[in-house]
Amino acid sequence: MEFTGERFVPQCQGEIAAEHYHRYFFASGFVAGKRVLDIASGEGYGTHILAQSAAHVTGVDISPEAVATATQKYAGDRVAFLQGSAATIPQPDAAVDVVVSFETLEHLSEQEAMLSEIRRVLRQDGLLIISTPNKPLYSRQGDNPFHVKELCREEFVALLKSRFAHVSLLGQKVMYGSLLSGTGGETLLLRQREEDGAVERMPFTEQAMYFTALAGNGPLPPTQSSFFDYPLEKSDLAAQLRENLAELQERHDAAQARLEAVEAAYTAILASRSWRATAPLRRLRHLLKGKGNKS
Repeated sequence: MEFTGERFVPQCQGEIAAEHYHRYFFASGFVAGKRVLDIASGEGYGTHILAQSAAHVTGVDISPEAVATATQKYAGDRVAFLQGSAATIPQPDAAVDVVVSFETLEHLSEQEAMLSEIRRVLRQDGLLIISTPNKPLYSRQGDNPFHVKELCREEFVALLKSRFAHVSLLGQKVMYGSLLSGTGGETLLLRQREEDGAVERMPFTEQAMYFTALAGNGPLPPTQSSFFDYPLEKSDLAAQLRENLAELQERHDAAQARLEAVEAAYTAILASRSWRATAPLRRLRHLLKGKGNKS
């Protein structure tokens, strides 16, 4: 599948890859031995990740092309793909232990119907792992033509609590810095102020680009902070630097070519008959010019 901006595909690199892979690797820690449903499974790479530890995973996507691609690449004894909508999930009641749905909610206007369907297909003590952009921060990047309704933190949590008794919220943001991780409460984001060098301290979830939530009607499993070690050389910043370097090299090569052309033309002039024939005139002009300056 080609990348259109609507669905992530594995050939992408940069922040978008770090974001998508991190979510699925995080979710894979909750699915061991479970029957799992991956809503909006797209190309199927995430369903494949979940299947490494789950008993069985079914990926559902509304796109026939996505389902065909995923089936060809990943389908097997523990992995299957079905075409269907997140608002009308093609699964029976109480069929799965875990539902995973990343970056799907904002693509639908029928968000309440989607949550009701997820609640229907989950077993009574089942778990939902779901993510969506943080509207106030995400919207600063400009409008996403594939998004129908983005949510702020309060709206996202309220929607989940309308269907599930328990909700646990985490924030996600691609950053390059230093991680100190532990079990002592909420993660803090430390940022050095430019004007005076002082440090700002703020809850990390307030600065998160995306929210990932665990929701269920039974007790939720404990969660820990996680850091996805994504190679810096694959980052958007590194890609931009490579692009800038290539542009500078292109400009340098063009300037060098022009210089070489000028030098070749100058050499040709010096070697020409007309240049040699007019040499006495140039010498005379130089002498006359010198006498004029003396007077």
